[in-house]
Amino acid sequence: MSSQLDLEAVMAANQTAPGKMPAPTAESEEWTEIRGIIEDHITNQPRSLQKEIGPSELGTDCLHCLAARLAGWEKRQSAAWLPFIGTCVHSRFEHLFNGRKDEFTVPVDDGGEPWAVKRFEAERHVNVGAIHGLHGMSRVHGSIDLYDAETGMTIDWKITGTTTLRNVKANGPSQQYRVQASLYGIGLENDGEPCEKNAIYFLPRNSVSLNDALPIEMDFDPKPGKWALGRAQLMANLLDLIEESDGTDMRDAWIHALPTSPTHCFQCGTWPDDQLGDLAQLNQDQYPALPDKWRQATSLLESTYNNTTEQKEE
Repeated sequence: MSSQLDLEAVMAANQTAPGKMPAPTAESEEWTEIRGIIEDHITNQPRSLQKEIGPSELGTDCLHCLAARLAGWEKRQSAAWLPFIGTCVHSRFEHLFNGRKDEFTVPVDDGGEPWAVKRFEAERHVNVGAIHGLHGMSRVHGSIDLYDAETGMTIDWKITGTTTLRNVKANGPSQQYRVQASLYGIGLENDGEPCEKNAIYFLPRNSVSLNDALPIEMDFDPKPGKWALGRAQLMANLLDLIEESDGTDMRDAWIHALPTSPTHCFQCGTWPDDQLGDLAQLNQDQYPALPDKWRQATSLLESTYNNTTEQKEE
């Protein structure tokens, strides 16, 4: 009998009388302050404040953005939420793998006792090269998301949406990602470490599991990285030549006239000259007329690397 009464009491409690529905949830008045704290934290992340160009940027097919970066233009960008999600995942993976005790043994050439080496190293810092210019030298350095010393492989995490995953399945990793991986291998070799493979693990940002992950593995090839370093040095030389000859306004006019990415560029729309859209038509009156000799210099620069390598999907 008591069970029946309990059931009736529960049913009665779940029946809300008309006119007594709870009021709609009001927007929090404190959200503005909390959002400001979060966005200030995002914009002051080391990656957001980095002034020197890094391995992740050198492979872009957007000549305009590459030149703007090399010239030291200031970007106008709001707090980037999606990249911050990736930064958080990177941070957790760093703690995960650096906290592991996996080891492998390395034989000694003189026949002595083999010695143990730590297998995984997350956020391995490498010096890739340098770009020399009118205002000094800029070192190109970065951090490998994960280095597997046993297999000699670099691993790069990419926390991506469904559109990027579809594009990678259809076309393979972008030039920018391939060049980045190549530069990491060059950085390892500069440190005297072997690099046999480069891996890019595309992890789904919007899935409930890792079943939709797309792990790509490639043989290490230094050629794309060397091409990107050479192109950046050539562009820096041209920027300096124009600045020395005709001043910074002419240099900036040349940057403004450079072609943008034929595919997609996350940096477009963040520079002082492209806030309104099409670079070829807008904001042109703020720059001096560009002489033909500087327009012709653009033909010396390649937006794409032509010797693409084959990739293997795991």
